[in-house]
Amino acid sequence: MATAVCPSSRPPPPQAPPPPTPARAAKEFTATPTPARLARGRYLVETVSGCFECHSVHEYVNGEWIPKKGMTGAGNVFPPEFVALPPGARMVAANITPDRETGIGSWTDAEIERAVQHGVAKDGRPLFDMMPYWQFRVFTPEDIKSIIVYLRSIPPVHNALPTTTLPFPVHVTMNEAIIPPLPKHASAEVRHGWYLARVAGCEDCHTAVIHGQRTPSMLCAGGMHFGGPFGSVFSLNTPPDASGIGFMNEAMFARTLTTGRVNGTGQNLNPIMPFDSFRNLTPADIHAIYAYLRTVPKVRHNIDNTDPPTLCRMDGEKHGLGDRN
Repeated sequence: MATAVCPSSRPPPPQAPPPPTPARAAKEFTATPTPARLARGRYLVETVSGCFECHSVHEYVNGEWIPKKGMTGAGNVFPPEFVALPPGARMVAANITPDRETGIGSWTDAEIERAVQHGVAKDGRPLFDMMPYWQFRVFTPEDIKSIIVYLRSIPPVHNALPTTTLPFPVHVTMNEAIIPPLPKHASAEVRHGWYLARVAGCEDCHTAVIHGQRTPSMLCAGGMHFGGPFGSVFSLNTPPDASGIGFMNEAMFARTLTTGRVNGTGQNLNPIMPFDSFRNLTPADIHAIYAYLRTVPKVRHNIDNTDPPTLCRMDGEKHGLGDRN
């Protein structure tokens, strides 16, 4: 994981740009390499956005969910139990190393930008929205250029992969409604926390999927299921309710986010939560994320992965403390 960090960019504009259509052509977009972009791109890819969390084959070793040696960024075929997929479905995260045959080495900067921010592959295929391009639309142009510069710098890995196969149409804008606006009269730190929460995918994992859709009224309130060698777990509630992070001061939040240890609760986070990446977040960025999450509307949603599963009327799933909702 990353060992170098760099200062955060200035807060982004208050709203994401309107979504383009899947047929959008890759327009001219150039990412000229510079040392500053390389450092910023490393920080964004490895620490903030966790790109390698999905785009690498992982191993469960000594309680940690880590990329397999030599396969960082080389893509991944998700096990069926990772997310709830119907029979016959196959979910694949692409090879994003600069290998020219099986990765993005033959892609232009514009084609990479189009995939990251608009969900359109080099060949024009719409990407399924497990790739959170719908959140990455808020990336500033400079940050996207930094990501491209860094991805072109990592070792190429030749790793041919199948394509994602879904027994239903791809909905390229099915998650647009979950992107919340900035709080009114937000401070600079809250604005920046809003930006970081978008590009880190906080809502993506911490909002339950109900009847195939993420529900805005359950924003960040947990309840999304994950399965794999790390066990069967549900994402936790993160708004400032007592059932979420309402009991945490900023120091406790920082320790939890960066170590996975929830002080005072007896509950440690499952390694599917990428605290191994978040441990390299700058103190300023952690402060901004905490400040933003304190503005998210409270939702009472009890979840505990150490308790016996019971049916939850809010998300329709069976998880610990479900019967208390």
